[in-house]
Amino acid sequence: MPAPPADLLQREAELRAIGGAIDRAAAGDGALVLLDGPAGIGKTALLRETRVLAEERGLRIHVAVASELDRVFAYGLVHQLLEAEVLSADPVRRAELLAGAAAHAEVVFDLAESAGIEPAHAVLHGLYWLCANLADEHPAALLVDDLHWGDRASLRFLEYLSRRLEGVPLLIVATSRPGEPGADQELLDLLAAAAGDRHLVLGPLHSDGVAALLERWLPDAPAPEFVGGVLTATGGNPLLVESTAREAAGRGMAGTAAEAGQLEDLTGGTVVAGLQRRLRALGDDAKLVAEAAAVLGDRRTLDDLAAVTQLGADEVRAALDILAAAAILQPASLAFTHPLVRAAVSRGGAPAAQADLHARAASRLRQAGARPEELAVHLLAVPPAADPAVVGVLRRAAESAVAEGAPESAVPLLRRALEEPAPTAERPVLLLELGELEEQTGDPAALARLDLALKEGLSGDLAARAHQSRAARLITTNPVAALDELEAARACAGDPDLLLRLESGQLDVTAYIASLAERRMGLLRAGREDPAASPAMLVHLAQDMAYRGGPVDETMAYVHRALADGRLMGVIGPTSPTFHLLILTLRHAEQPDLAEQLLAQGDAIVERLGSFMGVLYANHARAFWHLMFGSIAKAEGFARTALAAADQLNVVLPRQSAQIVLAEILVEQDRAAEAMAVIDEIPESPLLDETIIGTDLLSVRALLRAGQGRRAEAEADLRRAIVQLERRGWRAPLKSRARLRLAPLLADGEAAQALAEHAIAAAREAGTPGALGAGLRVLGRLRAGAGGTAVLREAAAVTAASPMRLEHGWALHDLGRMLRVEGARVEARDHLRRALELAEACEAPLLERLARDELAASGARPRRSALSGVASLTPSERRVADLAAEGRTNREIAESLWVTRKTVEVHLGKAYGKLGIRTRGELPKALGTAAAP
Repeated sequence: MPAPPADLLQREAELRAIGGAIDRAAAGDGALVLLDGPAGIGKTALLRETRVLAEERGLRIHVAVASELDRVFAYGLVHQLLEAEVLSADPVRRAELLAGAAAHAEVVFDLAESAGIEPAHAVLHGLYWLCANLADEHPAALLVDDLHWGDRASLRFLEYLSRRLEGVPLLIVATSRPGEPGADQELLDLLAAAAGDRHLVLGPLHSDGVAALLERWLPDAPAPEFVGGVLTATGGNPLLVESTAREAAGRGMAGTAAEAGQLEDLTGGTVVAGLQRRLRALGDDAKLVAEAAAVLGDRRTLDDLAAVTQLGADEVRAALDILAAAAILQPASLAFTHPLVRAAVSRGGAPAAQADLHARAASRLRQAGARPEELAVHLLAVPPAADPAVVGVLRRAAESAVAEGAPESAVPLLRRALEEPAPTAERPVLLLELGELEEQTGDPAALARLDLALKEGLSGDLAARAHQSRAARLITTNPVAALDELEAARACAGDPDLLLRLESGQLDVTAYIASLAERRMGLLRAGREDPAASPAMLVHLAQDMAYRGGPVDETMAYVHRALADGRLMGVIGPTSPTFHLLILTLRHAEQPDLAEQLLAQGDAIVERLGSFMGVLYANHARAFWHLMFGSIAKAEGFARTALAAADQLNVVLPRQSAQIVLAEILVEQDRAAEAMAVIDEIPESPLLDETIIGTDLLSVRALLRAGQGRRAEAEADLRRAIVQLERRGWRAPLKSRARLRLAPLLADGEAAQALAEHAIAAAREAGTPGALGAGLRVLGRLRAGAGGTAVLREAAAVTAASPMRLEHGWALHDLGRMLRVEGARVEARDHLRRALELAEACEAPLLERLARDELAASGARPRRSALSGVASLTPSERRVADLAAEGRTNREIAESLWVTRKTVEVHLGKAYGKLGIRTRGELPKALGTAAAP
């Protein structure tokens, strides 16, 4: 067997792991391999061998090599990997590659102007589906060298992709160097975690490997003493060993024991220093061509090199031959033999000469029609020269990065544009653009930057944008100041759509933060008196009316006016808190049909925009919808999807809100311990008294604590929640249910009944039968004898006419239980059987268990609960099965749930087994329609 190449010595274990990953990808399941180790350890050599092995297995190869300059080029690695494939495709194939959610990736390749209002997540989603589409055509491999120099947007995408490789015939192999200054270590760590046991940390050569490598350069086998000396001096680093061997051979050494004493002098310089010495010895032309190649990158042409060096074509060719013979450049290529070689060449040039090369490169690329992002890479390395054209290029490059969802790449571009400096007339707008990006990326410089932009002359809509961005920066630390900024923004704005969004944001702030209640009341008073109130104002008036327990007719009048001109959906949209509050308002007004209709419209918009925040809001709203009107099993699936979206977005308040609704659902699922664990994850905080979700959290926590026998703590939580409700004037009985949950805990019967009667009165005034039934149920349980039974009969009657089927089931259960206790067992059984039917229809295990227990106590023999079928599906299985039953394809399901097709296939397969079916067409019947909205 022939000896392995010098740079693959002692890499058998790594090659086996890579071979296994290649086989896995070729068979249809993706894999990530991360090759980690210090410079010169052999990562690039393994990556080259990976390409050979992958091509032999039939994988289509896509390659990217990062450089230190690439960190400012948003999606620079993605462009290297995928752009040629997309742009060279004929129209039919391109349409197939960018079909469905993959269309969100078009903006990266300049095929669309924007990826939507949340470009970061939309682009990630789109690029994932583009890769999936490519892999569907043909198993593929993405090979990336020097990941530590990659731009953040590309790293974020590769990490996103690496978690979704199951069922995608796609291999990712990347190299990375630990401890590299400026590297995005957080994302690199996430990639390492995603690689798991395929995170291969390359170790040094052992003595026999060092000896074998020395033998390739020395005339005879080296003595053990010489090998040991080289191993000690180089630490077994293959590149250092080879560099030492090259130096030794150049000095005519034979590797004897006596020569071991000369090794300190031989290895005294660094690899970089040695390479720079070699380069200087090759002559001025070769040195200049090498430095220009390092600036231009290996994707440029010989003509580009000639233009930048200002040498003739023949002179450039001669220099390239010299550089190839010296193992600095690869033969017939502008690519360096190793990233360290490129780094050594780049660092060896004088700063002024390097800047001149970058300036010439930018000029050459501008003439060739390169995109602004490519020019910006070079302009950042050129000293400021008061050139307006440079400012224009940098601003366009920043605009492109923002459209792609990479504001962190745009910030240094705009900072450099200010240093040029920008023309005086452009400065205020440039300061605004930079301040907005600094706010988005969490930079504390944002406030001062935006303030300076305002002082330098912004007006109108531009000034409004500055105030809006300042508000976004202040919202978590100083909500009063944030509200002031939004008011200032509205005073400046002229564009009607911007004005509407600003008003929506202003109202949202006051709705979610209790300390702004008085400001909110002032805004709402003005809104009630305004015959031309905006859709945003009308939604908030409806929400305020519903939460205060006002008449449903008045609430719905506001709602219908808000929807009348279409601007609520068209301008504000389903990705906003205002829309979310509208859905919650319809829940309290007990209007499930309109809520479902609006959610369906919102889903279409969210899918088109690729909005992950929209996914969060929609699933949170649907979880609440099903908790009140539909299926508890379905509600859990929606709540968990909302929670996953909140985790992905790293948003605290929406995450806690999703946890609260999940806990309420788990209670109805008869899984109180799990619900308590979910609530315990939410830390105790003064914010509980400040935000709109505080009463909901305190109420469900009290319910769970009461179930654990912690009645005093439960009572304290509920009293605290009621204080918050009264502070805001919220009387609607089902807003947190705090009054209804406190009543059964009170020892004072009169006080308990007063709480229930308060809820009943509010529900009667509002005209909400479901809420009325909930209050009557509590009052009926508090009263003894015939008085209690009569109240529970009324509860059962009013909830029968409401859309809240589960509430009706509980009313029937409570009535049946009281009748059984009173000895009216026959009548009790009728109510309890109906309660059991509703529990099964609503897929509500707690009510089902308790109804069965009561039936058994009444002398009946209820049938056993199903241990298979629909009831046995997990929330994820049920969610996927429901969508499949609606007629969606696996791909459409995966796109809408932001999961992989393999995940959908696995869930469907398990659902088929549990449901006892074999085909998709059997799903609707197997799932049943009773629990569907």
